[in-house]
Amino acid sequence: MDSSKLRSRVAFALPIVFTIGWAIYVTASDQWPRVGAVWATSTTMIFGGFVAGSTPQGGGAVAFPVFTKLLLIDNSIARTFALSVQASGMVMASATILITGRKIVGRAVVLGTAGGLLGFLFGAYVLSDPSDPWWVSTLPSDWVKVGFTLAIFAMALIVRQVFSGGSSGTEDVTWTARSSTMVIMFGVLGGIASSLAGSGADVFLFIFLSAVMGVHPRVGIPTSIITMAILSIAGLILFGVIGGQLGTMLNSDGFVVATATQDMDFPLEPERFDVFGIWLGAVPVVALAAPLGAYVASIVSEKVLIGFVVSIALAELISTVLFLDALRTDVGLLIFGIVGLIGAFGVTRLLARARTWVMGPEETEPSLTGTG
Repeated sequence: MDSSKLRSRVAFALPIVFTIGWAIYVTASDQWPRVGAVWATSTTMIFGGFVAGSTPQGGGAVAFPVFTKLLLIDNSIARTFALSVQASGMVMASATILITGRKIVGRAVVLGTAGGLLGFLFGAYVLSDPSDPWWVSTLPSDWVKVGFTLAIFAMALIVRQVFSGGSSGTEDVTWTARSSTMVIMFGVLGGIASSLAGSGADVFLFIFLSAVMGVHPRVGIPTSIITMAILSIAGLILFGVIGGQLGTMLNSDGFVVATATQDMDFPLEPERFDVFGIWLGAVPVVALAAPLGAYVASIVSEKVLIGFVVSIALAELISTVLFLDALRTDVGLLIFGIVGLIGAFGVTRLLARARTWVMGPEETEPSLTGTG
């Protein structure tokens, strides 16, 4: 058997083994009633897991808007869920990417993750309230939702602008001091977004790699997925374990009465507040769907891949306009959204024109893409 077939079989077997282990745990710990109680929120991630493995948007790009705008789940819980479930799904997708030898920009992963962790900690401890059991954001929740939408929309514009009209991008990257610094800066922005919405590090890194460095989407997408997987693990540890949100406890009637760190003043509905139950129910879904998404993204045409990424972004924009009632009652929020949309067009053009300055006349150091 040649090595490529062996790698493919190992990549295929990993999520199956993981899912079997999950089923054994749920059965042994008698968690099936808990999983069944949150089936509606968990099954959201059938599509979310596929998106996490195939696009630079992450499963949070599905979980966060659906949870906060349709299921009316609080931003902070949707964020923790997105990070926790991505720590399963995107890690599986990352394993598939690495095992099958897909090209990535290794230095971008290292620098983007370093900046992302800094931004994540800033967002968690400065822009959120650690004394609250859910680490609620100190920023207005509706503004966070609109900001998340604008970031996703800007990424779609980048994809259309850079990779339409015959521009296919590059798979080989050269580095300058400026490009290295900017990757870290975009990582910081993505880390802050991830601490508030559960996704964003992948989006911001992909925007920079595509718009400024001209990296081909087949390289930029797996690079952003691996970076977001690492940030998701950090989020699961910080919010889920240290913050105690994955330690939600139920009373005899199945209502949430405590986290691992704080008791609740009154029982809360499990389908909206049982972070552990929702996460547990979604784990096998994303463990299977995310690697599938990564595989599909590696074989479909560039046109199909780009069309899918843009469609997800348009769906996010439309859902915000239709379901976010605050846009019709808060004039300031509406102005923020309109100005942000206009600004997204300007920023994407500015980033594309900044390529010469960033990659500039400085002496460059070649850096081949790849897993090694």
